[in-house]
Amino acid sequence: MAGRPAVWHAHTAEELFFYLLSYPEGRSKEEILETLWGLDPDPIANNRFRVTVFRVRTALKNPEAIQEDHGRYRLAEEILHSTDLYGFYQALDQGHHATCETARLESYSKAISLYRGDYLPGFSTNWVSQAREEHKAAYVQALLEVALIHYDREDWRATAEYLERALKADPYIGENYHQRLMWCLAAAGDRYGAIEHYRRFVKFLHEELGDTPMPETKALAEHIKQGDPIAPYHEVHGLGPKSPQA
Repeated sequence: MAGRPAVWHAHTAEELFFYLLSYPEGRSKEEILETLWGLDPDPIANNRFRVTVFRVRTALKNPEAIQEDHGRYRLAEEILHSTDLYGFYQALDQGHHATCETARLESYSKAISLYRGDYLPGFSTNWVSQAREEHKAAYVQALLEVALIHYDREDWRATAEYLERALKADPYIGENYHQRLMWCLAAAGDRYGAIEHYRRFVKFLHEELGDTPMPETKALAEHIKQGDPIAPYHEVHGLGPKSPQA
């Protein structure tokens, strides 16, 4: 938080903090007990809850770090706003509502810089897994938005860089993105890189899905391997209407 990691003296306190961080609108005590510890609200569970809330406030050195309002517990705004996760989603929202390309690029780039990798890698509970996938999907979308901006500027190398990062984070986002990456690498003069990506993609499909590339992907790879002129990439959904010659 604000560049200073909190010192957690109990796993339960750390888990409660990140749970409330993932649900800034707040959660009831009953929801917290059930989701985090599988407990019903009895005296022992209620005492565990009170102790854990106290430990969070102590770790954050703020007696108001967790606030209660009409039975719902949430992080104080000053705590929430100091976290990278809040800044990440704020930057995404600013990028989504930006009215000019420069502002969009700046906001999405900020969001990308705030993403720290898989969310809570040391946790394996259901709510963490769901939050982890949601945050990663938002990160991948930011990478694709930046790729689109560079594509519109006809900067094929930069487009390829952000497509590569998106596909590394989530290779399942669609074969069309693998095609776009191959095309952009070839258009930037890196035919070897395009073919290497194709070979890795073929291996990925075989090992992970027991599948093979679409005919269009195979044809694109063959054109690149043969050194043929790269045809304009017409009607690529999500990468704009331009169709320059490589």
